[in-house]
Amino acid sequence: MLDAILVSIISGFGLGLSFFFGILFLRNKKLSNRILGLLLIVFALRITKSVLYNFVELPLFVKNLGLAANLAVGPLLYLYGYHLLYQNQSFKRSYLLHFIPSLSYVLFGQVIPNSDDSVFWKASYIFILFQSYTYLGLSIYLYLKKMNHVQKELKLWYVRLIFTLGLIWMTYTFIFVGILPIYSAGPVAYSFFIVLLAYLGINSKKTFNLSLTPKYSTSSLTPEKAKAYFEKIEDVMKERQLYLNPGLTVTSVAEAIGISSRNVSEIINKYADQNFASYVNDYRIEEAKSLLKTRGKKTKIISVALDVGFNNLSSFNVAFKAMTNLTPSEYRAQYD
Repeated sequence: MLDAILVSIISGFGLGLSFFFGILFLRNKKLSNRILGLLLIVFALRITKSVLYNFVELPLFVKNLGLAANLAVGPLLYLYGYHLLYQNQSFKRSYLLHFIPSLSYVLFGQVIPNSDDSVFWKASYIFILFQSYTYLGLSIYLYLKKMNHVQKELKLWYVRLIFTLGLIWMTYTFIFVGILPIYSAGPVAYSFFIVLLAYLGINSKKTFNLSLTPKYSTSSLTPEKAKAYFEKIEDVMKERQLYLNPGLTVTSVAEAIGISSRNVSEIINKYADQNFASYVNDYRIEEAKSLLKTRGKKTKIISVALDVGFNNLSSFNVAFKAMTNLTPSEYRAQYD
């Protein structure tokens, strides 16, 4: 009994953090923060069911409600990543399709079998684990696809979140297959990782910025138009390689797209989560990485820097190290 009380205290601390931050984020105007808030609350509800399971015989509906919450966490992780990394503020009804399995458990929770000796329960739990790991994989793919165009702090936060949820799911997987024969290990592991995640998140000012950028709060651009223009900016940068021009300005890009300079700055700030200079430098560094791989040691680093649009070696070295954590010479040495 003492062990159960200790588990409850530890779990309660983690659950309290989840509900606190979940409610805090749900009250925010930024869509990505709202999704994160919902994720924290839904996962906390799932863990609450695990804690209660140690003390009382839960009704069938409550057991299945815990599984419904589990089925919602994966889609929420993926949608959070999409809106965080792409800085998209529009919610589409099609997103609800991701939650059909979860809603099914809510609607039919009174009749779906949920006991250790049920073949259906075992099969359904395997499906739930498969669904969780599938969305974990999709989230990793989303990160890899966007990693070169998002600020380091946001990327690091999302990776930590993916890693944390992955470890929690692995804990429950080990419990299910019998490798970890202690059911209370799930809530304890959850609390440990949530506390760690909260600590890392609080120290990440950019990630926990709970307000939308006030600079563009009166923008006349609709989310749909802004997104379309951002795609045009990306196309122009890639096809015309505007970033190779050392004198490239916001005005130059605006003229190529046919919108105002202010709108270009706003769109890049919103969808790339960067200022114009950082956004352009990302393209230049990617080009430099390609040149460093293909050109031999005889080519001087300054030559590469000038070829990709930098005015001097110093600014190139600083930008390159910030993006890759390596100097240009160290990076090239990997491919010699």
